[in-house]
Parts: sequence; structure tokens; C-alpha cells
Amino acid sequence: MVSVKHRIRYPPFESAKLKAEHIPIVEYSFEIEGPVIPPFRLGKEDSWLVERVIEGEYEKDSNYHGDNPQIIEKQRTGWYLIPHPIHAKVRNYINGVVILLLLCLFYLFTTPIQSSLGITTFGTGKVRFGLLDYPILAVIIVPMMIAPIMLRVAANLGDLRRQRLFLSNAPKSPKITIEDVKSGENLVGKIVIDNPQEDWVNMKLSWRVGILPPARHKIFSALGRDKDGQPPPGLTTPLPHHWEEGLDDGTGMGEDAPMERHDAPGGVFLRPMRIMGLGSSQSLEINGGEFELQRPDGDWPGTVYGDLLRVHWELIANIERTKGGPLLWVEPLIVSHHDQAVINEDILISDGRTESDTL
Repeated sequence: MVSVKHRIRYPPFESAKLKAEHIPIVEYSFEIEGPVIPPFRLGKEDSWLVERVIEGEYEKDSNYHGDNPQIIEKQRTGWYLIPHPIHAKVRNYINGVVILLLLCLFYLFTTPIQSSLGITTFGTGKVRFGLLDYPILAVIIVPMMIAPIMLRVAANLGDLRRQRLFLSNAPKSPKITIEDVKSGENLVGKIVIDNPQEDWVNMKLSWRVGILPPARHKIFSALGRDKDGQPPPGLTTPLPHHWEEGLDDGTGMGEDAPMERHDAPGGVFLRPMRIMGLGSSQSLEINGGEFELQRPDGDWPGTVYGDLLRVHWELIANIERTKGGPLLWVEPLIVSHHDQAVINEDILISDGRTESDTL
């Protein structure tokens, strides 16, 4: 029997607003009889961390044994859409408008002081609408605040329309063959798309590796907490219509993706992995062909699927269309492990928003 310990401090949604050292490391120990996959460590002890520890002597097994878990079948396999780019642009715009609003409020608050000191002020006059008077600055700033909200509403309505059209006429799955691949090697294979649609222009292939969120119920169990009680630091109270047991940690809560139809299992927008390494990309004709993609930067373990640690590899076919935005096909990959332990402290962290994904 070999003693194995999994340790993880996974970045929650919008992790940039939190200090990693204040979030507990979740640990889970178990025993395995026979060969085991080698140990690995991603990240640092005082930051975000994903670690597999093996105590004592062990016999190596570089291959993954098991089926794809529910989260892969529901959220990372098949056809996906990309949200309207206005979502990301408006989010940055809103931040600037809020800063401008606070500066204007401070300016209006200090106007009497400026006047008493003989400093000339501007924009403090009033404009009458109906029976009420409004500061001129408010007339300028308020429309600037309402505009991004209206743009987001319009983008969501456009996304819902694209989802409806896509689900009513989903294309057939491409035919993909992949040669056996080990972590640290290039990905070699072939993709064939029969009868591509008329508005498809070209295709770009890429692949990536990342860490999927741990299952929420496993985090509570490992920390000895009641799943209906107070969540540990970094986790939020779950909303039943946004979270399903076994899928993820539940911290996205519907904010990680724009408005989605709930009749599509797992949604139609591909969530980025919050810890991720990107491989190279290659352009192909729309009918497909053979490809060879360079490995992601840094050292990464092979495929691991459990309730706590989930190392996931995937191939993405990004199809450019003349209308409706790009279309993605996501193919899960089974990648073998290194023969030796893997240590990679330089990991890329993303905020988890679908519109900020890099493909």
C-alpha cells in the first residue's frame, strides 16, 4: 500500500481580490495498492497550490486509469460559443466611470471650500428637468453610467439569440485522431470536418492544460465542515440553480459567464481554467488536416481526475465564421505523466470570467 496526499489551495472566482495565504489548504489522504502516478507540485506554499505527495517507495504508473468525470462531460466536451466581446470592453469601461463618478462627487463636496478660497469652479450650475433641478455634472455622468448597462443588456440579448440559433442547428462532431502523448511532448493528430457550414471561414487548433475547480462537497468534507453551514474562506454560499454537486467549487455563481440558456447541459460558454498553461496553435483549412502542436510552457503533470485534484488537458478547434462569432469544438485529452516528479512554481492565474478567456 502506498500513502498518497492531495493538497490544494485553488484560486476562487476573482482571486485577485483575495490574499492566498488567508485561504486554508485543503488536504486529503488515501492509500493505493499497486503502481501510482508520480508526485507533482504546482504553485507555492504561500500562494495558490496544487500538490500530490507520495510517502515512501512506490512503483510508477504514468497512465491515467478511469473514466471522464461529470464535469468533463457537461462543461468541457463538444461545441461551445464565445460571448460577445462587448462584455469585456464594457467591464473595463465601468471601472473608469466609477472612478470618474467618485472624483465628481468629491469635487462637488469641496465646491463651497473652493469658492470661499476664491477658486473658480465649473460644472456646479443646475439644469432644470420638469420641477427638479440637477447639477450639470450629474447630467453628464449619469448617462455615462447607464450606457454600459444598456450595452450589457443588448449583448446578453444577442448572446441568447445566438445560443438559440446554434442549439436549433448544431453541427456534427468533427473526427479527431490523436497519437499517444506524454506530458512534455508535442501533440500530434488529425482532425476532419465533414460538410462544414457555408459561413465557416477557417480553423485554428490549440491545446492547453489546467486545473479544474475541486468539487465543493469534497472541500467541505476534507475541512470537516457541514455542507449546509458557513463556507470556508474563499467560498461563497451556493445558489441552487447555478451549482450542481460534483461539478466545481460553486464560487462562479453565474457571474463567470454571460446570460445562458439553462436547457443546454453545462451551458454553451466555455469557462476558462483558473490555473492554466497554453500550448501553441496551428491554422488549418476548414476541412481539417494533420497537425502538430508544441507543448505548453513549463512542466505539467498528466491527466488526473478526482474530486479534489483535477489536471485536465484539452484540444480546442476555433472555427471563424462570417456571422455569429467564433465556434469552438473542445476535445478532452488523456495525457500520460512524466516518469519523474514535477515541480512548476510559475503558474498562470486567470479571473475565471468566460469573456476574458484566451484561445
